[in-house]
Amino acid sequence: MVLLWILLGITSAIALIISYYWIKFGAPRLVLITGLSGVFMFLFAVVWAIISISKGELMAASLGILTLGIPAILLIASGWKLLESKNTE
Repeated sequence: MVLLWILLGITSAIALIISYYWIKFGAPRLVLITGLSGVFMFLFAVVWAIISISKGELMAASLGILTLGIPAILLIASGWKLLESKNTE
């Protein structure tokens, strides 16, 4: 369980460092908000699933992935597409 929290902390730090460089190079705020909310929502879904599985609640784990993981992936993808469309302009 400790390894999970260490990996989540490292992933969060990497996401914040990437967003700092996006701000530095002039990425729009909408892209940052969309991408970061997707990343943190996905991390929350992973934690939800792992903790639910460790407690023996498999239905809660699958519902957590469905309700939090899929929208998080959609937010990350839409942030990526927004960034690509802003770069081509």
